Amino acid sequence: MKMIVLFTLMACGLSAAAPYFDYSSNQKIAVQNAILAKVNGKTISVMDVKKKMDLVFHQNFPQLIDSSQARFQFYETSWRQVLRDMIDNELIIADALNKEIKLTDGDVREVMEERFGPNVMQTLDQIGVTYDETWKMVKNELIVQRMTWWFVQSKAISSVTPQDIRQAYRLYLEENPPYTEWKYQIVTVRMDHADTAAIEEIYETLNASHTPPAKEGLQVFEKDGVSIAVSNELVIKSSDLADHHKAALEDLAFGGYSQPIFQQGRDKKAVYRIFYLLEKTDYPAPAFDTLSTQLKHKLVQEAMVSESDTYLKKLRRFYGFDDQQSVPEDLHPFSLQ
Repeated sequence: MKMIVLFTLMACGLSAAAPYFDYSSNQKIAVQNAILAKVNGKTISVMDVKKKMDLVFHQNFPQLIDSSQARFQFYETSWRQVLRDMIDNELIIADALNKEIKLTDGDVREVMEERFGPNVMQTLDQIGVTYDETWKMVKNELIVQRMTWWFVQSKAISSVTPQDIRQAYRLYLEENPPYTEWKYQIVTVRMDHADTAAIEEIYETLNASHTPPAKEGLQVFEKDGVSIAVSNELVIKSSDLADHHKAALEDLAFGGYSQPIFQQGRDKKAVYRIFYLLEKTDYPAPAFDTLSTQLKHKLVQEAMVSESDTYLKKLRRFYGFDDQQSVPEDLHPFSLQ
């Protein structure tokens, strides 16, 4: 996915890949430095990518700062994505320079202190990056954020109209229609021969109990040629409910029994079914006002992806960046020793 809110979102995405290791090892990480890309006359090396990842790692996993294994796994799983984002950043920064975008030292200093605390120098020494390097990275990050707001986010927000949100709501209702959930049980009585009087007695006993059906309470009616089964509780949505089940249930009050429904079985025996309604729960469609903010956010996010892709493609063409620059799939610039 193209970088949209850029380094901030990138850091959040990388944090999902939390390292899982025995952190007791004291192995060291070896770095095979090499040029990975050239963007608008500037080179990006493995060490450049490592320094960026060191800052991200410190922000997301400060408790693992001394674990070589944890840091190594983070490098291995993250460096290609960080490289792609750094390439995008360089193109956006070049565009910002052309447009003479200004940023004050105070803006950078404020972010530095928020991110690394009042003892910035001491923290950066622990991470292994210099103050000047970090200052430049933070400054570039802020420039990228501003450019992204103007040329991606603001465009995406303005492109989503009230009509778009209404249409998204209609599509949502098509995919998530309102429904009813039925909870019920079925008493099934099988007889060698139809016996209206016997099934009526069973029904009256059930109806007078005012309780859910239980096999134990019906055993008295079982005899030669008569068997009774009580189902477990069935919980079924209206869209999945068989028509003859719905017909038996829809006029019942909670805790009510349906009249016996006769059906001749395949073995020519008489089969009677009595339905017991435990619960009926309606799940209406959420109101538009309830979903509108969520739907708008989703549409804006989709528009941001599209706007970001358009913007970055335009920058690649303008600055002559070759998308065919590729890093070998088998390249592993980091190793544990």
